[in-house]
Amino acid sequence: MKFDFDLSIDKKDVITIVLLSLVFFSVAVTNLGATQVPSNSLIIDTSTTQTALIDLGQITYIDKICFYIKDCQNNSTIKIYTSTHDAWFESGSIAVDYPYAYMNWYSVNIYDTTQFIRLEFEESTNIEINEVAVLDQDNNLISIVSIIDESGYNKNFNLLIDEQDLVVLPNTYMTETMFDEVYFTRTAVQYLKLQWPYEWTHPPLGKLIISVGIAVFGLNPFGWRIMGVIFGTLLIPVIFLLGKKMFNTFVGGFSAAFLFTFDFMHFTEARLGITDTYVVFFSLISQLFFFIYLSGVVKKGWGNASVVPLLFSFLFFAFGFSTKWLVLFGFLGELAILCVMRFSKIVKNKNGFIANFYEFFGRPYSHIVVFTIMAIGVYFVSYIPDMLIGRSITNVVSLQNDMYAYHAAPIGLDHPYSSPGWSWPIIGKPLWLYVSNLSTDMRSSVSLFGNPIVWWVGFVAIIVITGFMFFKIVTGFKQRNMPRFEVSAVFLVVVFFSQWLPYAFVSRGLFIYHYYVNVPIICLGSAYFISKYWKHNWMKLVALVYFIAVIALFVLFYPVISGTPVSSVVTESLRWFSQWVF
Repeated sequence: MKFDFDLSIDKKDVITIVLLSLVFFSVAVTNLGATQVPSNSLIIDTSTTQTALIDLGQITYIDKICFYIKDCQNNSTIKIYTSTHDAWFESGSIAVDYPYAYMNWYSVNIYDTTQFIRLEFEESTNIEINEVAVLDQDNNLISIVSIIDESGYNKNFNLLIDEQDLVVLPNTYMTETMFDEVYFTRTAVQYLKLQWPYEWTHPPLGKLIISVGIAVFGLNPFGWRIMGVIFGTLLIPVIFLLGKKMFNTFVGGFSAAFLFTFDFMHFTEARLGITDTYVVFFSLISQLFFFIYLSGVVKKGWGNASVVPLLFSFLFFAFGFSTKWLVLFGFLGELAILCVMRFSKIVKNKNGFIANFYEFFGRPYSHIVVFTIMAIGVYFVSYIPDMLIGRSITNVVSLQNDMYAYHAAPIGLDHPYSSPGWSWPIIGKPLWLYVSNLSTDMRSSVSLFGNPIVWWVGFVAIIVITGFMFFKIVTGFKQRNMPRFEVSAVFLVVVFFSQWLPYAFVSRGLFIYHYYVNVPIICLGSAYFISKYWKHNWMKLVALVYFIAVIALFVLFYPVISGTPVSSVVTESLRWFSQWVF
C-alpha cells in the first residue's frame, strides 16, 4: 500500500497552526479548574444512626455549613442540629442523592448562633466526605476547634476538618463537578482502580482518556478536564489540514481553523470532563483521511488511489465509535459517497450483471471488508479494562444490546434544557450546564451553545452549497472531471446532513451538544466561500469584518461560556432570546 497523503504543508501553515493552537490552549486552560481540592476522605458506612459533634470553641453566628462530598453509594441524609442552653434543635438537613453527588459541595443554611453543631448520619448511609466547612454571613470560614465521634464507632472525624486551607467557598465550577462530569469522572476513577464502571451507556475509550488526566494531575477539576483541552487544541490543526486539503488554499485552512478556534461550543466542551471533544476529534481526523482518499479517487481513479488514507479513516472512526456511537452517522454518509460514485460509474458499463457486480465490489470494497473487521477489533479492545474488572467477552457483547436499548428508550424528554434537533443550527435553546449564585448580584454560570455568527453564517453556507450541488446534479456534471471545490461541496453536504438528520428519528431526549460533530463542518462551509472568492477584494473585506465579529462575540459571551463570575446584570444582558438561559 502506498502512503500518499499529499497535504503540502509549508512553513506558513505550521506557524499559523501553532499560533491558533497556542491561543486556544492558553485561553481554554486559564481557570480550567483547581489543581488542589480537599482529598482526605472519611467513609461513613452505617447500619445504625451515627453522630459527630463539632466544637467551634465559642458561641458564633453560623450562616451555613457545607460538605464536600467525594462519593456516595445510595441516597443519604445528613441532619444538622445546633445547641441552645443544652437543648438540641434540628437546624436543617442535606439530602445527598446517588449518583449525582460526586466531588461537589452540598450546603444547608443554618442562620443560628451556637458553639456546637451535631451531625447525624441516618442508618443505611453510605457516603464519602472530604471536608466540612462552617461559614459566617460574609462567607468566611469559621474555625473548628474539634470534631468527635459521639457514637463510639471510633470514626476519625478529624479527616473532615484537616484541609480547611483548601476550602474555597462559595463554590464554583473551579472546585467541583458540573453536568455529566459526575458520571464520566466517577467512571474514569473506577477504571483506574479496576472497579466496576458506573457509566456503561457509552463505550469506554472516552472515559479511559479522562482517566489519564486524573492519573497525572490527581482527582481534581483540572485533572479530569485537562485532556479535553489537549484534544480540543489538537482539533485546530486537524480542521486546518482538512480545510486546506478541501480548498487547496491557505485561506481555506485558516478560515476554518480560525472560526473553530473561537466557537463557543468548542471552547466550553473542551473544558468539560466529558467525552464529546474526543468524539469530535476522532470523527474529524477520520474525515480528513477519508477526504484525502476521496480526492485521490477523483484525481487518479479507483485503481491508482492509495487506500492507506482509507485505512486511517477506518481506524480513527473506530476510536470515535469506541467513545460514542454517534460517529457512525457521518461515517455511513461518507461510505455512501463512495457507493454512489462507484454505482454511477458501473451503470455506464455494458459488461453484463455478473461483471458489473464484481467490478462494483472490487477495489476498495475488498479493503473495506478488512478495514471493517479491524474497526470491530479496535472497538472490542477498548473493553479490555472492563474484562480485567470482570466482564466476560459474552457480557461485553450482550452489553451492546443494553446500550442500544438505553439510547432507544424515550427518556429525558422532559428535561428542561432538552431541545429538538431542528433547533440546533439556530441555537434555539442552549444547555445550561452549571450555575452558582455567589451573592445577590454575582453568579458563576456555564451555558453550552455556539458562537451565533459562526453557527448562523455556517449553516446558511451549508444550505447554499446544498442548493448549488443539487443544481449541478440536475443540470448534469461529470464525476471524473469534478473540480476540487465540487468534491468539497458534496463531502460537506453529505457529512453535514448525515450527522444531523438522523436525530429526527431518535425518540429519547436530545441536547444541543449532539450538534457538536457538525460544528467543524459549518466552519468549513463558511471557509468554502471565503476561499472560493478570496481573490476578490470585497471578500477580503467581508472576511475581515466577519473574523473581527467572531472574536468580539467570543469576548462578549466569554463569562457565560467559561463560568467567570460576573454580575447577573451582565448575564441577563446576553439573553438575546427568551430560551437563552445563563
